[in-house]
Amino acid sequence: MIADAVELSAVEGLGFRKIAMKLDRPESTVRGWLRDFRTNAPAIAAAFAARVHRATAESLGFWPAPAITEKTNAWAMLMAHALVLAYQYRWVAQPVVTVPWQYAALFAHGPWFFSKVGWPEQVQHQLALPRQG
Repeated sequence: MIADAVELSAVEGLGFRKIAMKLDRPESTVRGWLRDFRTNAPAIAAAFAARVHRATAESLGFWPAPAITEKTNAWAMLMAHALVLAYQYRWVAQPVVTVPWQYAALFAHGPWFFSKVGWPEQVQHQLALPRQG
């Protein structure tokens, strides 16, 4: 349900009220899901951009165009990661492999993907320890 709400918001641009009605969930619950995703969007985009970049030499073919908002950038990077996974495992299940973005997200980040506590405040881009002398 959370994945459906995120997708309806990021892709179709629906607000929490319309999504709540469509999914038959309380408005406050859906608003919370979307707020958490929006809050974590920069960390999600950075984490999955790194995964796509590291995954395969051909990953540039899956790189999404920049989006207008952070949440749509995050969703686009999740989709790119799903495409990379499908590409990597195409030899296992021929002729076509598809991986829904929410499965790719859970596979990569575990059950905490849709949780407030599943994402750090910031992604660390510097060395953990200072260089010695």
